[in-house]
Amino acid sequence: MEIKNIIKTYPNGLRMIVRHMPNFKSVSTNVYIAVGSRHEQEAEHGLAHFVEHMLFKGTTTRSAEDIAGTLDGLGVDVNAYTSNNETCYYTRGLASNVDVCMDILSDMYFNNKFSDEEFKKEAEVIVQEILMRDDDPRQAMFNLARETFFAGTELGHEIAGTVDGIRGYIPADIGSFITKHYVAPKTIISFAGDITVERAEELVAKYFLENFEKHGNDKPSKPRIKTTKDTAILKPKTQFVKKKKDIEQHNVAILIPTINNVHADRYVWSYIYEILVGSMSSRLFMSVREKLGLVYTISGGISLYDLGGYFYIWFSCTPDNTKLVLETTKSEIEKFIRDGASKEELSKVRNTRTAEELYRAENVSATNGKNVTSLSEFNEIKTTEDFLEQINAVTNDDIKRVAMEFLNFNNAIIAAVGQGIDVKALEILKSNN
Repeated sequence: MEIKNIIKTYPNGLRMIVRHMPNFKSVSTNVYIAVGSRHEQEAEHGLAHFVEHMLFKGTTTRSAEDIAGTLDGLGVDVNAYTSNNETCYYTRGLASNVDVCMDILSDMYFNNKFSDEEFKKEAEVIVQEILMRDDDPRQAMFNLARETFFAGTELGHEIAGTVDGIRGYIPADIGSFITKHYVAPKTIISFAGDITVERAEELVAKYFLENFEKHGNDKPSKPRIKTTKDTAILKPKTQFVKKKKDIEQHNVAILIPTINNVHADRYVWSYIYEILVGSMSSRLFMSVREKLGLVYTISGGISLYDLGGYFYIWFSCTPDNTKLVLETTKSEIEKFIRDGASKEELSKVRNTRTAEELYRAENVSATNGKNVTSLSEFNEIKTTEDFLEQINAVTNDDIKRVAMEFLNFNNAIIAAVGQGIDVKALEILKSNN
C-alpha cells in the first residue's frame, strides 16, 4: 500500500510536506527555499550560493561552532546545497532529535548573524571553491558546455559566481538577498521518516510560523507556484567551443537539445540515456572502451529544465583518439536511430529504473528530497506507482520516434578542454546527419 504524502499550505504561503514512514527510526528534514542562481539579477551572480554558506556562520545566539558541534554531537547529518532553482538546508537524525534540528534550522533562517571577518573569510573559501572547479578539466568542460548552451538565459551563469564578483560583495548584500527571497511563499518545510503529521505541524508552528509572525512575514499570501508549458524547447546555435588547458587529454562534452522537464516524453529519455551511456553495459561504453580501448570511461546523462534541456555525452582521451571516439559515437547513434532498442535493453532499463525508484523509497533523505523538489517544480508529488506506470508504458516505437526527432547534431553544443584541440568535431558529427 502506497504511503501518502500530506501537503499543507498555510495562510502566509508557507507549505509543509510530511511523509510518515513508521518503520524507520530517523527523520529527514528539509528547509527548501525557491531561490537559486536563476533568480539572481546580473549584479547578484553567486549570491544565492554565498547566502547558503553564510547561514552556517552563526546566529544571534549560536556561533558556527555551536551549530556544527550540537548537531555533530547528536549524530545528525547536516548540509545544504544551492542549484539553479533552489537552496535547501537539510538534516537527517534520529526521530528523538528532530526538535533540535528544527530549532537550529529555523535559527539559521531567521536570525543569521556574522562578523565582517567571517564574511571576508567565507568569501575567500568560495573563491577557492571556484578556482578548484576551474582547475578540474572535467568540471571546466561541463561549465563551458552549459554556459554556451544556456547563453542569454537565466541559466547561463555559474551557480558559485565569479572570483571578482564574490570578492566585490559586502555583508549588506547577504542581508538584502535574504530579506528579498527568504519568505514564506517561497519556502517549503518537508519531513520524511518516523514523524507524524501532528508532530510535524507542531514543529512548523513553533519554529517557523511564530518566527514569520515575529518578523512581519505572516501576511496572507499564496505560495510561489511554478507553471511550465511542455512546449518549451531551447535550440541554441550549433557551436564547437574550446578552452585551452595544459593537460594530457581532451575532455569533450556533446550536448544535444531535447525536451523540457514536464514533457511526457521525459520517460522515453530515461531509456535513451540508459541504453546509450547509462552504464558499463551501455552501447557507447561497450564500443568505445571495451571494443576499441579508446577511453577509460565514456558516459552522459539527461538534464531537463523548464526552459528546455539536453542529452549529453562526455569522454576524456588522448588527442590522437578524439577523432575516432567522435566517429564511433556518431555511428552508434545512427544505428540506434535506425533500429531502436532491443528487447533485452528495454527489459534492462525497466528493471534498473524500478530498482532505483524502490531503493529511493527505502531512504528517508532520498524520499524527502524527491518530494520537496517535485512539489516546488511541478506542484504535485507523483507516487512510486505513478512513476513505474509511466516507465513501464514506454515502447520501442516511442524510443525510435523520439530518437529520430532529437538525436541529431544540428543544434548540438560541443565543448572541449585541453591543448592542441584541432579535431573538426562539427564536421565529423554532422556529416550526412
